[in-house]
Amino acid sequence: MSRPIVLATSNPAKRAQLRWLLASLPLDPLEVPALEVAETAADLAGNAAAKAVAYSSGGLAIASDGGLEVPALGERWNPLLTRRQGQAGLRRLASGLEDRRVRWSEAVALAEDGRLLATWTASGTEGELAPEPWPAAGEFWVWDVFYFSELGKVWSQLTEDERVRVDRTWLTLRREVQAFFRAR
Repeated sequence: MSRPIVLATSNPAKRAQLRWLLASLPLDPLEVPALEVAETAADLAGNAAAKAVAYSSGGLAIASDGGLEVPALGERWNPLLTRRQGQAGLRRLASGLEDRRVRWSEAVALAEDGRLLATWTASGTEGELAPEPWPAAGEFWVWDVFYFSELGKVWSQLTEDERVRVDRTWLTLRREVQAFFRAR
């Protein structure tokens, strides 16, 4: 018997990621109208938790919040503000940057009936900023500028097999989320 779970995002790329996390579990992912949830927490886990709780008023919900880490930029780039700083902000800051290494961090949260059940945070997917020119910013623009030199591709071009090989962040989260549900 399948149990409904709300995907707490309106972003199609994030919905696909959350569906991938839940694959093979007896859950029925649902898309609902977007809610305005302030992303003002001190970390990714806090933002993910706020979204999961807000979307869980009628049952189970899963949310995530992620950020691009650019170590060479130090405090000039805040992973918590990746979406708000945007591609244009990153382009401006990274112009002429020699050390173009990047890493992706993501937090996932589960809530039910307005109560937080669990959160996980993972990091470890590493690459570099793609050479410019970058394509126009889309809904999830980071996937078009996050480059895997060993594959010669940006994240959005990866096959499923390639993604499983290099995406340590989401793979770690998938194991954690699936273990949580299997233990229940």
